[in-house]
Parts: sequence; C-alpha cells; structure tokens
Amino acid sequence: MATRKIILLLLAAVIALGTVFLVHGMLTPEAVKPAEQQPVAPITEIAAAARDLPTGTILKESDLKWIQWPAGADTDALLVKGKTTLADAAGAVVRDGFRSGEPIISARIAHPKDQGFLAAVLTPGMRAMSVSLTPTAEVAGFIFPGDRVDVILTHSFSRKDSPDLTERRVSETILQNVRVLALDQRSDNQSTDPKIAQIATLEVGEKQAEKLALAIDMTAGSSANKAALSLVLRSLASDDKSLADKKPEPTWDSDVSSAYPTVNGSDGLIQRVQVMRGKTITEDTFERHR
Repeated sequence: MATRKIILLLLAAVIALGTVFLVHGMLTPEAVKPAEQQPVAPITEIAAAARDLPTGTILKESDLKWIQWPAGADTDALLVKGKTTLADAAGAVVRDGFRSGEPIISARIAHPKDQGFLAAVLTPGMRAMSVSLTPTAEVAGFIFPGDRVDVILTHSFSRKDSPDLTERRVSETILQNVRVLALDQRSDNQSTDPKIAQIATLEVGEKQAEKLALAIDMTAGSSANKAALSLVLRSLASDDKSLADKKPEPTWDSDVSSAYPTVNGSDGLIQRVQVMRGKTITEDTFERHR
C-alpha cells in the first residue's frame, strides 16, 4: 500500500512539472526568444579613413577602408560601397582633416576637377605656377605629380663686349627641389603609364614665382631667342640640406665646346693673346669687361 502511494505521488509530481513547462512555453513573449531567431538589422558599408589624414593629403586607395554602417541611416554625404569604390576617391585632396576610422564626408574632400582643388593641395605660404613643356623637357613622361624637380633655363644672348662673337649660350638651374602639383589636368600619381604632358604645375615660393615668371617670358618670344625650360627629376633619397645654401654655377657654351672662348663668370670674357718675342711665343689671357 505504501509503495502504491509513492508511485502515485511521483506520477502526480511529473504531471505537475510537465504542466508548468507547457504553460511557461505558451506564455513566453517573442522578446525572450533566442537571439538567432531575431531578424538581423540591415547594414551597409561606407568609406572611412584608414589612418589620420591631415588637411592637404592627396588620397591614395590605401588611405581608405570600408566600415559597417546602419543601412537606415542617412548616407547622402558619405561614400557608399556599391555606389562608388575606394579607387574613385584616389587623387582627391583632403580639405579638412580626418581621424583614423572617421567616415569620409564628400564635402570635406576635393577632386581634381572640383573648384578649389589646387588651393587645397598647396602647402601654406606657397604658390602654384604652370609652365609649358617641350616633348623632351619632362624626362620622357616619367615625372609624376608629387615628384621633386629642378628647373633649368637654357637661353642665348648677345654680348656687346665681344666683337668677334656676338652670341653666347648658357644653361642655368633657376629653381631647385620644387614639387610637381599636376601634369596637364592630372594631379594624382596612381597611373604609371608614361605620358608626355604639355603643361606642368609647380609649387613655388614667392621669389621663385617671380624667377619662373621671368623665365617663362624669356621663352615666350620668337624662336630666334632659343630659350627653353627643362625639368630635371630629383632622387627621392637626395640630401637637399647640403644644397640649401649652394647656388649652382651656370654652364656656358665654352664648357661644352672649346670652339667658344672661355667665360669668366658673368662680368666678361677671357681673351687669349699670343705674344711673339723674337722666336719665343707666349700666350697671355686678358679679362675683357663690359
């Protein structure tokens, strides 16, 4: 009899527990269901800074990355994946700096064809000037925006103090270590295809701009002037500090061909005179001033 009561009590307990679990399952709200059963909020991807990007930075594809962004949020001012690519932003310049991970806002970058692009690229205090190039003046198309160059002026002129030689030719470096901002309308260095540009835009200081303007004027006359500007590509590893106070000496026609008389600086010519004393012949030099 005691065993029968125990069995009945156990059955009653099992039935009670089953009823409790059944009712609890029926009354469980949707909010407490497992997370994997909840609908996933839609997301999209937008472009963000992969590192700190100061004002004036010319963007490369490696400067940007994709980050997740709520699809329902406003993305009109952002660069959205699928509508654009990171490569599309390469070559643009940062108007207002970004912190690493900060979304790229379209209004804070300027593309090469946008108004104010060149002003945003310029280093504070510097100027931009454009010069026309000859087909051989740009190192066969291997100068790109961002490279550093020297500017050489080659020209000819007449000297009134030389009756036997009315024209002299000279080549001189007028600017050193200037940055190339753009070639024609291209201001990015992503393309590596050699292309002969017709116009180079250089970043120069105030006095450098005056010198370059004068050099451009000297080359703008008739072909009789025989003047030309050339760009000389500098090494990325060059030590510019050692040349900061050193003014390059001009190269005269007499340095190239011995058929021309030697030039002594810019003040006069060195005239060689043979002196005959009996059977002895000596050669003396005299400086002819202006």
